[in-house]
Amino acid sequence: MAPPSAHRPRILMAIVASATLALAGAVTAAVAGVVSDGALLPDLRQEAPYDISARTAPHGRVVLTFASAVANVGQGPLILNGHRDRTTKVMTVTQEVVHADGTREQLPVTGGMQYTPFGHNHWHFLKFDAFELHDPATGAPVAVGHKIGFCLGSRYTVDPLPPNSPATPAINTNCGRFLPGLTRMRMGIDVGYADDYAAYLEFQYIDITAVPPGRYVVVHRADPQSRLAVGDRADDVASTLIDIAPTARRGAAPVVTTIASCPALDGGPTQPCVPTTGS
Repeated sequence: MAPPSAHRPRILMAIVASATLALAGAVTAAVAGVVSDGALLPDLRQEAPYDISARTAPHGRVVLTFASAVANVGQGPLILNGHRDRTTKVMTVTQEVVHADGTREQLPVTGGMQYTPFGHNHWHFLKFDAFELHDPATGAPVAVGHKIGFCLGSRYTVDPLPPNSPATPAINTNCGRFLPGLTRMRMGIDVGYADDYAAYLEFQYIDITAVPPGRYVVVHRADPQSRLAVGDRADDVASTLIDIAPTARRGAAPVVTTIASCPALDGGPTQPCVPTTGS
């Protein structure tokens, strides 16, 4: 089920026309090889950061919090399979690629899956998304987030639905919650679904303790290291222009105002492009 409209990313608009075209001939290189012809590849569309605000954190820190989401608007599902023996803590990962004729292939993926305790208590695919704060004048990053793990699943449907979207998601998992002894894990995002994370969750933030007041761009990047085989890279980055107000005292959480949302298909990550209501 989709989250309430007031909390959903503003870029769930018309899907780019190329998402409806056959991608079988437009194969993408994977880290350890090339996807063979006929592959139905996922397309990871990064949604713009939303529900942005600031709060105080332990030890006098101030953090910028936000919700994030990544949708799959491609021709095939994103399927990640992890496996390990009991002598190692990190699972080796392969991407399972579905073909038009029903066959499947496994592509090695750099990185891994790891069990994360301390409130999460499930398995994470490492470094799936990246969070950054940029100077809108120069485009230079001024701060970065440190979230490294994501439990991927088909959490809500996108609008409109692309072709090949299943009525019921096949990949919607709790990622082995409370099962640190697992030696295999399967996670991912079905076509027509998105994986989202609320702003209150752990590590959904960037430390802005040393960031002065002013205007900045919150940038989210799907698959920042380009480890996965996907059909399109044009929509991997989305952003939101914000204003961080001055505070009366050091260590206080500033008021944060959203100025504009930049959909993944509009310009670059520092281009404010879709003003929000009332801005």
